[in-house]
Amino acid sequence: MRLLGHILLACLILTALRWGLKVALVAMTLGLIFALYRAPVETLSLLFGLILLGAFAAYPLPGLIIFILAVLGGQLTAK
Repeated sequence: MRLLGHILLACLILTALRWGLKVALVAMTLGLIFALYRAPVETLSLLFGLILLGAFAAYPLPGLIIFILAVLGGQLTAK
């Protein structure tokens, strides 16, 4: 009976964690929408930087090429 109680407690904890994750995802999505409304250029730049970070972590060479192209494109549009 104690084992059944531990299993039930573990199921309740996992369910609570799943609900907490869903609430956190909704809050992050609403925050992203609000940030895009308030400052779209800065928000999109930050998102692009996070994508570049993921590209560096997963595939270093293509990530480096994308980063170089982004920096060169930024310098060309700044002039």
